[in-house]
Amino acid sequence: MNEPTRLRRHASVLVGLVLFSLAQGCGYFGYYKYERPERIPKEVGERIRDPLTFVTTAEMDGPTLAALQVALADFMPPGVESSGNDEYLVRCYNRRDTFDVRIDKVNDDLYVIRFSADLDRCGMPPGSVVMDAGATYLIDGQGRILDIR
Repeated sequence: MNEPTRLRRHASVLVGLVLFSLAQGCGYFGYYKYERPERIPKEVGERIRDPLTFVTTAEMDGPTLAALQVALADFMPPGVESSGNDEYLVRCYNRRDTFDVRIDKVNDDLYVIRFSADLDRCGMPPGSVVMDAGATYLIDGQGRILDIR
């Protein structure tokens, strides 16, 4: 009579499986997968020398970088790709190098971040016009999105 019933054995197995699945978190199911940036082999890196001149330099303070990260996470969320009827345009929008970014620091509590697509980088015919190929974000100093235009 001290033996656990069949229902209790199945219930304990079920509880164990539920706890195991919860312990894995969302990463177990693949909802968000962080992809580390690609690194070149050490031998190739040793052949590259520091340049003496630079074409352009962008310098950001910490709050500006934080505002850019908020806008980028909303404009191009990790693991989410564009979709649509035109396959060529979808491939173009899924490339990060298609977009130019302009960051304007109005004051310590307001940043204007503009994403604009340069469709020439995708090989689109000259003079191609695509409506809604970018966005303008207003971000406050606490990293909150005030407006998207």
